[in-house]
Amino acid sequence: MAFRTIIKTAICLLLPMAVAFGAASPTPPTYKVGVIQTIEHPALDKTRQGILDELTDQGFKENLQWNWESAQMNQALAMQIAQKFVGQGVDLIVAIGTPAAQAALSATRNANIPVIFSSVTDPKSAKLVGNIAGVSNYVSVSYHFDLISQILPGKKRIGIIYNVGDVNSVTLVDQMKTVAREKGFELELATVSKTSEVSAATDNLIGKKVDAIFINNDNTALAAFDGIAKICSLNKMPLFASDADVLEKGALAVRGPDQYDLGRQTGRMVAKTLRQEAKAEDLGTELPEKVEVYLNEERAKALGIVFSPDVKKGGEKS
Repeated sequence: MAFRTIIKTAICLLLPMAVAFGAASPTPPTYKVGVIQTIEHPALDKTRQGILDELTDQGFKENLQWNWESAQMNQALAMQIAQKFVGQGVDLIVAIGTPAAQAALSATRNANIPVIFSSVTDPKSAKLVGNIAGVSNYVSVSYHFDLISQILPGKKRIGIIYNVGDVNSVTLVDQMKTVAREKGFELELATVSKTSEVSAATDNLIGKKVDAIFINNDNTALAAFDGIAKICSLNKMPLFASDADVLEKGALAVRGPDQYDLGRQTGRMVAKTLRQEAKAEDLGTELPEKVEVYLNEERAKALGIVFSPDVKKGGEKS
């Protein structure tokens, strides 16, 4: 009788433990994500934050290992970072900017690691084909020139600063040359290879008596935008850009996507890929979900410019 009582007691003690262990949810997998950013500047920083916030909202929190590094606009460094991530066996590489995307794709050619890019203007010209997808920040060049015409009617000499080593910047300049001929603009080009050359390039354009300077998705120029804006302000030169995040730095007007929202959009693609709901190679390239006009009234006042009702209407957020 005593033996039966002991057995019965043991069963009663062990049964709740067995049920508890049996009912426990399986431990969610840990996802290792390597992030390569072409260079640090406010626009790409906001893109990165948008991606991370979207992943957090989708439940990737404690189970997400997020390893971020900047390539500092150095292609060799971007390749080193990408190869390191491959060696660490990450589940996915996020590449922010064209050089970062090119490095990530090259490093993963023989590895089953998907790449999701963000803020790449022209994936086709960058030859981003394979186990890769992402979100472009492309806005038609015609739209930018139309905005300049609306704000500066009759002004046709536009200065452009761009990095000749960035394939997307070169593609954009080719497009701008075509549109400029169609719309009667004259472009003055100033080429750079690193941020330390941007201020001199700006001075050069002002010396050529351009009517305005336009920075179109060039990461080198955007990283040095503070210097461009300071020189333009001193010389009362209208400054246009394709990136909303530089408006507060001194741009007069911008037509483009919000980079944080672009990051959110990219984050949704990353989440799908990590959960294996879709393969990167099948997701393709998405364009910005929304493009807006952003106006800097303070800069306009300093330049003696009054935005017309039509321009202001375009700058109203829906």
